[in-house]
Amino acid sequence: MKKSIALILAVLMAFCFVGCQPPRETGEIIEDIITYHGCYGDKADEKVSALLDELNSVDSKQGGLWKNIMDYWDYANKDLKVNMNKLPSNLSKQNDLALVVLGFELNDDGTMKDELIGRLKVALACAKQYPNAYVICTGGGTAKDNKKVTEAGLMGDWLKSKGLDEKRLIIENKSMTTAQNAEFSYEIVLKKYPQIKNVAIISSAYHIAWGSLLFEAAFMKSASEKNKPALHVVSNAAYDITNDTYKWSEILRWETGGMLQLVGNNDLAMKYYLNTYEKPKL
Repeated sequence: MKKSIALILAVLMAFCFVGCQPPRETGEIIEDIITYHGCYGDKADEKVSALLDELNSVDSKQGGLWKNIMDYWDYANKDLKVNMNKLPSNLSKQNDLALVVLGFELNDDGTMKDELIGRLKVALACAKQYPNAYVICTGGGTAKDNKKVTEAGLMGDWLKSKGLDEKRLIIENKSMTTAQNAEFSYEIVLKKYPQIKNVAIISSAYHIAWGSLLFEAAFMKSASEKNKPALHVVSNAAYDITNDTYKWSEILRWETGGMLQLVGNNDLAMKYYLNTYEKPKL
């Protein structure tokens, strides 16, 4: 009889413990949202939906923000139109538009690789299309044997040598990843160029969805945290090239690393960048 009572009490205590679990931290839930989608894509839709509901129950503002971010992630990879070599003709003709040219790793000696020059040629054509738009060059020091140069610095010099007015140039030369490209560019625009409302992403074709996602997510997240108006990614122009290092089949992994970096988990982000992560169980 005593054993039966003890067993019943143990079951009741276990039930109470499970039912009385405190809510999880928002950061933990958000990391789960990112990693489940990043590892399984559409197969994790039901799990991600449940996690968004959990997040919303803990913090409705974060729940709404991350619902919008995840909707954009789906859009970027499924429905986003990639414009080759030039921008569409229906963007703002005023100075509230910025063309964001994403950098690319430099040669060891500090010279630009052909792929980066290809991106710059597209950027120059787009700058001529929209002569009132600002041009943001973004990318830090990635030359192994030359620490004096940065991607953005060389990009700006190249554009100026081709006739671009220096007054239109914005140089972001500290970032080392696409996530940092987005975060640091937003900070510069917020502090010095409040007239800019929208951006168009200029990069290699395989990088457009990835870059657009991280910029839009960074803009939404930063605007929410700072209670400031959000910038938005409104278009793109792509340099038509493939790259064996960044195959289409692996883009989701790179996007996941960037998203984790945006929420501050650099250690886990690096595991995705280096392909050493462990998948969460679905």
